[in-house]
Amino acid sequence: MALKMGMQGRLWAVPLALVLLLSSALAQEGTAQTGDAAGSSTPSATAAPASSSSDEGQAGSMIGGLSPLIEDVQIVGPWDQDGTKGVWRTVMARDPADPSRSHFFLQQIAGAEGGATLVKTIEITEIGEMGGAVVGYRADEPSSDEPSGLSLFFEIVPRDGEISETYELHVQPDGSYDFGFATN
Repeated sequence: MALKMGMQGRLWAVPLALVLLLSSALAQEGTAQTGDAAGSSTPSATAAPASSSSDEGQAGSMIGGLSPLIEDVQIVGPWDQDGTKGVWRTVMARDPADPSRSHFFLQQIAGAEGGATLVKTIEITEIGEMGGAVVGYRADEPSSDEPSGLSLFFEIVPRDGEISETYELHVQPDGSYDFGFATN
């Protein structure tokens, strides 16, 4: 039952994530075609980027405005607190002053009619303080005890190491969290 509830939550999170990131303007033009004859359906491997015109749409403008220091953005699970529902989003970015250092943020995004609202942003400062390279992370299924909590498992290679170490992060909808070496 817990797996089924977790999958329903993830299925709900996917449409919200798509609403946040996509628009029909992105799906329309911008697909380059190549081939010997006009109308060939073979996509080009060297297609030119879409022009930055005023009609590219709001979604295109948002994506175009992202800093190159942002390396990863993911929707990792649902949350529900006091009747407000939404998704957890992660954002990993490089430090402008020290590009070898990562900063990791969690955001709570509430779904609402007509759009979504950013509720809270939390920096997991311990990840930046470690100074290692985050080589991967994954979300665990919500537990039946804490269905709105979030558990993430990180693979981090220390600056002076060659082998990644596993860390875990447990976050509650109120923003409190625990971070440390993985216990399992």
